[in-house]
Amino acid sequence: MASVDVKRYRWVVLGVTWLTYMSVYLIRNAIPPLSTFIVDDLSLTRFDIGLLASAVAVGYTVAQIPAGWLVDDLGVRKMILLGTSFAGALVLGMYLVNSFSTAMLLLIVAGFGCGAFPTVSTKALLTWFPIKERGTTIGINQTAVNVGGMITAATLPTVAILYGWRIGFVAIGIVTILIAILAYTLYRDAPNTLSDVVPTKSVKPNRKVALQMMFDRNILLISLSCVGLMMVQFAMTTYLIIYLKEIVGISVALAGGCLAIVNAGGAIGKPVLGAMSDRLFGGSRRKPLLLAAVLSFFFSILMQFISSSTPYLLLSVLFALFGFSALGWGGLNFVLVSEFAGRENAGLAVGYSNMIGLIGNIIGPPIFGLIIDATGSYSWGWWFLTASALASIVGFAFVKEGSRKVKE
Repeated sequence: MASVDVKRYRWVVLGVTWLTYMSVYLIRNAIPPLSTFIVDDLSLTRFDIGLLASAVAVGYTVAQIPAGWLVDDLGVRKMILLGTSFAGALVLGMYLVNSFSTAMLLLIVAGFGCGAFPTVSTKALLTWFPIKERGTTIGINQTAVNVGGMITAATLPTVAILYGWRIGFVAIGIVTILIAILAYTLYRDAPNTLSDVVPTKSVKPNRKVALQMMFDRNILLISLSCVGLMMVQFAMTTYLIIYLKEIVGISVALAGGCLAIVNAGGAIGKPVLGAMSDRLFGGSRRKPLLLAAVLSFFFSILMQFISSSTPYLLLSVLFALFGFSALGWGGLNFVLVSEFAGRENAGLAVGYSNMIGLIGNIIGPPIFGLIIDATGSYSWGWWFLTASALASIVGFAFVKEGSRKVKE
């Protein structure tokens, strides 16, 4: 790295982590845009499609702690290649799927590869960027999640109409593998001369300290609060196209555009909330997280009042703002738990906290679908998400940032 301009190269690192993170979320966001086609082809219920949308999250969640240990031990570069390429290879198998159970199995196993993130990307950025820039940097990196959602929402319905929904998965698998190879080629560890960062060399976490970290009051509060926001985020995005088609009466292609708007709102929300954390709130991560939860609470109530008579422009504004809050919060929670855990346990802390938060991803969509199947109405589903957002508000309100080990 002696011949490389460190200050410039860190933006290459951000680009690498952004691309790999985006590829993972091409996989994780593939089901919602294809949901109506998969439901018809495999004869699924609303509950079934909720399970399928959560399938990747199951493997993703289980992999979080192992991924945290591995990235702290093996390093970022190896995990970028192993995790991303493995997930891409499994997704290629969706071309051969002809049953619900086979699709579930493939997506769950693919989730193990996806589970290397966000631990890998977060650890890389904590290594290369100083504390004063982390909120903004992580926010920019997290826009990859929403751009992945925008790409799938804007393209996969059309691909499914023209070539079938299985071809959509094939395209995603190929792109993911190519990005994994590119990222492995470009990424380098930061030199030891950088200060105010997580150690660049592999550091074996102290097991006793790690155990104490896992039972830290604030880390648990943050993690449990994210369960509620995860429920809102993934249930809303999973069922939005079906909801708009059945209740609002618009075409699948136009509904896909609405889902893209939601993801665009999230892509704007992440760097904005990150910048607010660094600048407006003086380094506080809790305040923008709390703001996102409050806005999610408000917009989840408004969702049940839209109908076929609601102007499309008003729908677009609503979806953009809902996306800003319900999808824009991710990333700040990773920074906050890593600051509570300390540098040597940053990877494990992010993996552990995300494992808990992802419970919301796993159970949110199926519960929402079960409510719809049981009641025949989306209204109770939206109230369920309103309650989930309220629980997050309460949880974040009790987090005490003063006890962070790493802070300004």
